[in-house]
Amino acid sequence: MKNWSFKQWNTLIGWVVFVIAFFTYLATIEPNFSFWDTGEYISSAVKLEVTHAPGAALFQLVGAVFAVFAFGNGENYSVVINAMSALFSAFTILFLFWTITHLVRRLLHKDFHEITKHQEISILFAGVIGALCFTFSDTFWFSAVEGEVYSMASMFIALLLWLITKWENEYLENDNERWIILIFFVLGLSVGVHMMGMLAIPAVCFIYYARNYEFTWKSFMWANIVTLIILATVFKGIFPLIMTLFGKMEVFAVNGIGLPFHSGTIIAFMILIAICYFTLKYARTTKKSIYQTIVLSVVYMMIGFSCWMVIPIRANANPPMNLNNPDNAIGMLDYYNREQYGDWPTSYGQNYTAHLDANGIQKNEDGSYKTTKTGDVYEKDEKTQMYRKVGERFNYVYSKEHISFLPRMFNEDPSVMENYISMYGAPDFSFNYGNEEVADNPEALQIFDDLRKKYEEGSIKAADYLQVKPYNLINVQRPSLSQNLNYFFTFQNGYYFVRYLMWNFVGRQNDLEGNMENNRGNWISGISFIDNAMYGDQSKMPAKFKNESTVAFFFLPLLLGLIGFFFQLNRDFGRFYAILSLFIITSVGIIFYTGVKPFEVRERDYAMVGSFYAFAVWIGLGAGAILWYIQEKVKSDALNIVAGLVLLGIPLMMGFQNYNVHDRSGRYTAYDYAYSTLKSLPKDDILFVYGDNDTYPIWGMQETSGFRDDVKVVNFTLLSTPWNIDQVKRRTYNSMPVPSTFVHEDYRDGTNDQIFVMNKKDWENIFANMKEQGAPDNTFSEFKKYLTQDAMTMKEAVNFIKMKSDNKDQILKMIFGEAKYEKFNFLPVSKFILPVNKQNAVKSGTIAQKDLANTVDQITINYKKTSMFKNNLILMDILANFDWKRPINFSSGGIYDPENLFFLGDYLQYDGFSYRLVPIETKEREDGEMGRVDANSLYQIVKNYKWGNFKDLSVHFDETCTQNIVSYRSSASRAAEALALSGQKGKAAEILDLASKEIPVAKYNDPRSLSSIVYGYIVAGQEQKGLALAEELKKGIFTEYEYYNSLSEKEQRFVSRQMRAKPMEYSLVVGAVADAYAKTGQKAKGYDYLVKSIEPIDKKFNAFVKHLQTMGKEKAFNEADKVKKITPFYTYLFDIMEPYDSTYSEEKESQITAAMMKATQ
Repeated sequence: MKNWSFKQWNTLIGWVVFVIAFFTYLATIEPNFSFWDTGEYISSAVKLEVTHAPGAALFQLVGAVFAVFAFGNGENYSVVINAMSALFSAFTILFLFWTITHLVRRLLHKDFHEITKHQEISILFAGVIGALCFTFSDTFWFSAVEGEVYSMASMFIALLLWLITKWENEYLENDNERWIILIFFVLGLSVGVHMMGMLAIPAVCFIYYARNYEFTWKSFMWANIVTLIILATVFKGIFPLIMTLFGKMEVFAVNGIGLPFHSGTIIAFMILIAICYFTLKYARTTKKSIYQTIVLSVVYMMIGFSCWMVIPIRANANPPMNLNNPDNAIGMLDYYNREQYGDWPTSYGQNYTAHLDANGIQKNEDGSYKTTKTGDVYEKDEKTQMYRKVGERFNYVYSKEHISFLPRMFNEDPSVMENYISMYGAPDFSFNYGNEEVADNPEALQIFDDLRKKYEEGSIKAADYLQVKPYNLINVQRPSLSQNLNYFFTFQNGYYFVRYLMWNFVGRQNDLEGNMENNRGNWISGISFIDNAMYGDQSKMPAKFKNESTVAFFFLPLLLGLIGFFFQLNRDFGRFYAILSLFIITSVGIIFYTGVKPFEVRERDYAMVGSFYAFAVWIGLGAGAILWYIQEKVKSDALNIVAGLVLLGIPLMMGFQNYNVHDRSGRYTAYDYAYSTLKSLPKDDILFVYGDNDTYPIWGMQETSGFRDDVKVVNFTLLSTPWNIDQVKRRTYNSMPVPSTFVHEDYRDGTNDQIFVMNKKDWENIFANMKEQGAPDNTFSEFKKYLTQDAMTMKEAVNFIKMKSDNKDQILKMIFGEAKYEKFNFLPVSKFILPVNKQNAVKSGTIAQKDLANTVDQITINYKKTSMFKNNLILMDILANFDWKRPINFSSGGIYDPENLFFLGDYLQYDGFSYRLVPIETKEREDGEMGRVDANSLYQIVKNYKWGNFKDLSVHFDETCTQNIVSYRSSASRAAEALALSGQKGKAAEILDLASKEIPVAKYNDPRSLSSIVYGYIVAGQEQKGLALAEELKKGIFTEYEYYNSLSEKEQRFVSRQMRAKPMEYSLVVGAVADAYAKTGQKAKGYDYLVKSIEPIDKKFNAFVKHLQTMGKEKAFNEADKVKKITPFYTYLFDIMEPYDSTYSEEKESQITAAMMKATQ
């Protein structure tokens, strides 16, 4: 080895770094699927199923190969796919190492054989340091240990960059073009994993430019133009055009000339082959190498892209998970274009104010919104063997007053608009004197004045604008260009991208999701005076904000990167610009194109991993620059090695600090949640789920292990799509189809898209209008009964939806207008009767025999919304036809909205992670708890739980994992309460102790979930345990509240939501104790505890008043408003006191007012 060449050392050390990365990731992979999309992707890989658009074809194909190594053991599938991510992540590190050593070598303008021993040391250390810094970076490590697409996507970015360096090494060879052709083949493959692979194109192009051309401003500008053309051609040209060719040809072949399905696909394929053949032939006849290279590159890129064929092939096989069902060329075009996610403006378009202003969207003469057609919606019709046009895609035509350049704030979601307003100010508005209906209306002017006052006070909300929008009362002003740019730079790039970059290379406060608070998810450096200046004294932060995810790198990786940035800028501008292009386009470019909104449901740093990769290149170059400088000053190999080892301490520091937070080898939360949920369900259950985290883990478990495959899992959100309705109406494994009488024609796109739910007043208006128009008395005679009839059975409602008549169409035209009435329907009543088949309910396990006496004969549902959409329409169909032969459960993830439950909230049984529909009425409790509890059933459910390994205090669980703690503890508490009230206090205490053991209070000290445990202990007769826990919680609440009070007023602005939560949490704990005493017939004890719990608040208030008295009256008057930091505690506690002493709050308020007046007047 002593006489080894640099090339040999470079190869060996690259593989050593690969091994370090691979075994690090392998040791820290999650043993099963994680939350979010991993359950979906692992299932799709194991069984070649179809994921959400735009798919991950190559990931699935490679995953299917790796799944072979699970040897049929369902529990091994997740481990194997996670290990696949670890392997591809390690390859990313390998290619990064070789890319860095190449770029450092190019800075020296040296080929392999020209490297000296001094330079060899510097180059190799640079590669190791840069590669390991990325290995141990937060974002990349997170993706490296789970079965998601981002590790493989990162590998393709790294591979593309490394391949262009291989071309550069051989650019003088006659056949160097083979590397360019290979690059485009790999590029085509990368699209089968994630679109971000295409973002490496500019970097590849600029390295090609740097090698082939002498820098001049003219050549540089041309290089930028050509690069943009290539990127646009690939991203918006070749791939979309191929998909469009196949889609259009399919419609033409089937609908136009009557050929069978997929004929157009075959014709399009033949056309594509012919185009490739003749262009290749032409390129050869020209005998120009550049033409041949271009054509071969495009052809091989399409060959790589052909991996996408697995998606329609598998969609045609109808696998259990077949999202969007892209089983033909038309569906694949929509799938590729991600049509389900809609469109949004980038450089020019509407601002969010268009949705606050009644005139924000232009209108037609009939009052409907103006639209522009963007495409047709087709559906395969098996009966006619044609593609039926079922609708049109369109965009609204927005008012010019709300259109601008760079509309960064455009999202129409009310909660997002609220965030825009809270962060960047409410939009100004004026009275709409152009609306004659309100121009001279005193009431309208008063509403405007009230609204104006709110605006000037800064208290106006998005909801206020939306409240007056139907009356066309105001003209709303769009955000200015400066406001949009402010949002783009300060939030989208500053708070999102820069914060994420600093997490990785400076330090991270914690892994709690940040909403601009000063104690959640910020970057920190570990240098106290800097961190304290930005976020307040970090040493005083409560312990829950400083956990295993708190890391500090003292700016060292960032400084190395900045040194490398300027070093490469000064010495090798062409290649610097290549890395810069990757850095910018995978950060600012992604943010600009996607228009990220505040605040996402999760942190989105994983989407910007390409920019962190580019920065890691600069880290390596920075290390090389320092070693190069030392080498220039002191010609000593020994000193260079020592300096290299010192710099190597930087990535090692990152690795040691980040190891525990990224060690998922002891995490079982998603897997155990899925197991516990499925285990708790009756046989042949229908389970409605609502979001990613209550869907994908359960799908993942059923698909990989086959556990409880008798349960039909129905995603309520996806149930609004015809393709998903088709799927739930099919048998999958041992789960039978959902009971339904609707056929596809009843719910296809463009049919029953919205159902208007009518009431008596609506019918009165219709008949009054007909009378005014002089219509005969017998007009709509068959509907006159609904002037008095306000209810129908569920089956009658389903049959009414199916019914067609001329009179029904006339009413639909009156409701929805002439143009689009055929897409809609209506129900004549808003109350629906669900009969109860008691024998079937017992037989199916929905209820126990002992509960028959409490069972109702029928359930009357008051549908409280005026519109019903497809998902609830299908739910109505299921309820109309299931006849209680199968149990139905609703995941706890959806109960926040009564519409998700078809307003059946009073007929539920609590089953832990879900609520079962039962024919037993149980009103919602005052504390917000829903559903009855079968004590012994819930006891067995909790006993059978798998608890996610929370009891292992050495394992770090992120916020997504710990959200399930509430459900675990609530299950134990409600089981304990029911057991204790039925005289089984021993079992009640057992179940509470089990929960406390599995989820230790010492680490997971959350008042919201633990208040239920406090309640349970006292009801179970374990009074001292409950009181001791309550006191511990109250102490923690006051400690955290005092921390917030110690912050400056400016700092408190960023934690106002958390500050407001503390009085509520205090009342939860106090209320839990008081309610427990009341439940066990000890109301006097509850009252005494309440009074005692108010004493600490009194003490704080008295100290505040005493402080006011020490200052002059004028100063005291100015400071008096700070009493609002104390009074919220009183407000919440007074509500709890009301049932005990209705006069207490009035008396206490009088005392507080008198004390304040005395101190300030």
